[in-house]
Amino acid sequence: MTLASTRTATSVLDDMLVPRGSELTLRLMKGVRSALYAHPVTARRVALAAGELLQTDGADGRVYFIDSGAIFLEHYSPTGRRTIIDMLSKNEYFGEDSLPGMPNQYIPAAVVDTNLIVLENVVMRDLLDEANICDVWLRSQMLKARRHRSLLLQHTTSDCEARLAMRLLDLAQGFGTASGRSIRIGLKLRHEDYAAMIGTTRSRVGLFLQRFTDRGMIRRSPCGAIHADPSAIVDYLMERMGLGPLRRPDAVA
Repeated sequence: MTLASTRTATSVLDDMLVPRGSELTLRLMKGVRSALYAHPVTARRVALAAGELLQTDGADGRVYFIDSGAIFLEHYSPTGRRTIIDMLSKNEYFGEDSLPGMPNQYIPAAVVDTNLIVLENVVMRDLLDEANICDVWLRSQMLKARRHRSLLLQHTTSDCEARLAMRLLDLAQGFGTASGRSIRIGLKLRHEDYAAMIGTTRSRVGLFLQRFTDRGMIRRSPCGAIHADPSAIVDYLMERMGLGPLRRPDAVA
């Protein structure tokens, strides 16, 4: 018996699907706002139009909280190939991994009109002296580390089609609203955006989305939004992994 054969379907999915700490990040943002109001701290605010890049001075040591909108963390190879490392939603943050004297590994770009709260490194350190903020910050950092591991696992152990299905689940979690049995992903992403997320071409993204539509995993509305059926996507992923359908609590024995 191999180690892989002893693992349950849910534990495999738990490793592969990318966790988002929506509750943690919301609590962290509330704590940051409360601390800023309670202390004589000036927080800079930055407004970005859709598609605009955030201009920074390299590794500036600032932490950027997303007050509204969404951010791509993009990387460009020496040949100009674009990779979307991650996509962050409202109340999430970035920049804490930037250290003075070290090059940034990504370029932040606004997916839609976006507003940021910018905290200097020294201000962030002062805020972390408050126990309620420090506790949530540490827990959110652990979740971010797990998220990065999951993204790495997706790229090293899954093919492009499965990666796209996983990213649709991630988008439904971070940017979706319930619409009957499905989740409506309101962001109108281009095929080239999906391609940059999963490391493939625009044409293959179109092919994968058509396959997902034919299987009933997604439905595309005329306005460009995608309605995703998370249960159907999970069943598809289990099939791709050769693990069979995921047994749900309401299933009849």
